[in-house]
Amino acid sequence: MAPVRPGHGARDPPGASLATAERGATGGRGARGGGRVAAQRIPAGGHLEVTLHAIENALELSLWEARLPSGLTLRVDARPGRRTGFAAFGVDFGSIDRRLAGGGEAPAGTAHFLEHELFEDEQGDVSDRFAALGASANAMTGFVGTTFVASTSGDMLPAVKLLLEFVQRPAFEAGHIERERDVIAQEIAMYEDDADWRVFEALLRCLYARHPVRDNIAGTQQSIGLIDAEVLSRCHGAAYRPDNLCLAVSGPVDPGAVLELALHDQQQRAPCDGFSSLRDDAGESAEVASRSVSLVLPVERPRLVLGIKERVLGGGPLAVARRQLSTRMLLDVLFGRASAAFETLYGEGLVDESFSASHSAEACFGFSSIGGETDDPEALDQRLREVLKRAARDGIDRAAHGRIRNKLYGTLMRALDQPETVAYGLVSSRFREMPPFRAVELVESISAEDLMQRLHEHMHESAMARAIVRPE
Repeated sequence: MAPVRPGHGARDPPGASLATAERGATGGRGARGGGRVAAQRIPAGGHLEVTLHAIENALELSLWEARLPSGLTLRVDARPGRRTGFAAFGVDFGSIDRRLAGGGEAPAGTAHFLEHELFEDEQGDVSDRFAALGASANAMTGFVGTTFVASTSGDMLPAVKLLLEFVQRPAFEAGHIERERDVIAQEIAMYEDDADWRVFEALLRCLYARHPVRDNIAGTQQSIGLIDAEVLSRCHGAAYRPDNLCLAVSGPVDPGAVLELALHDQQQRAPCDGFSSLRDDAGESAEVASRSVSLVLPVERPRLVLGIKERVLGGGPLAVARRQLSTRMLLDVLFGRASAAFETLYGEGLVDESFSASHSAEACFGFSSIGGETDDPEALDQRLREVLKRAARDGIDRAAHGRIRNKLYGTLMRALDQPETVAYGLVSSRFREMPPFRAVELVESISAEDLMQRLHEHMHESAMARAIVRPE
């Protein structure tokens, strides 16, 4: 139960590239199995029928979806031959969602605090009840979302039932809130001792002057002291409503049985629609807040991270997905392990195996980060900027573009074998308003010209800032 660490995107689960670039249009071939699962009536009366529809997808996966009368979205990836099942229950509410319904602003770290607090109810620690079912549970909070997960090699339905129950039915008890505050304070202290986390956080504060993405996902020692039962209850009531939730189950399950379970859980939930976002870009400008920051920490070697603030925002789900994928491909072409730049910098001793380049993108923010440990931060900073200028002048290696595109495509396809990646992707694509796993199709369509366009619109000197960590 931790905030998303540096290097992961806004919604990224560990290793789940599929879940991080999904927005856009419709399309694709029908799912294997075709047709529809038989309609299921809502338990406890009523005359409405809810039908699971096959989700069209170019990968021909057996994907099913239903929109329940309460507003909850259910998605199922039916894989009868699998040994392990995985469920992800996501809410479109993360660390940057700070605007309170009815006025005011939630303290930094509220979404993460709420994630922690939901694991304790009147019966105690929910994790113990998952263990009794032969299942495990966890959760993560990112910039724009929170996801609760459960996995088991046994019967998946009891774990899904418990997952639905504890996330939606909180018990905010004052004594436990105080105990959890101490736990989170220790977690924040741990991150404050982590040089990689500190340099990442410092970089975001250089890039952003007002946008809440600049704040630590877990908050600060001061901000979590302002979070009480009222704040948690207001945020849960405003964000954890059925039309802002998505349940995805991947594994050896019967889609109809999952639907029946979800319907039974939701029968007492009042229908809702028209969720009002708690997100606010805070009037952030295109300029960086600061060009450079230096930290002195107890580390053996210095660190440098060069950041680039996204200036092209919005444009719709498909545009955001293409920006994210093309920027990640561009960074791999320019700075990946097989690039000429990495080979040269490594040979000169300016970088080592800690060096990396990544990109995160959402409709209201985006940034790239490049760097790692180095004995000469200023020299590395200068050389990284030179690589970007040279590529803008001379173009990129087209052969490298083809290799990187094929590598990313293969990575995405292999990820489909992991039930956790599929479940995360089903949740992510629901909130990103695009068909599941459209990223696979998008990768194939991104040309070398697209990468050059990204280079010219994103890699501006005026959008760059650096963060340096020096040894004490």
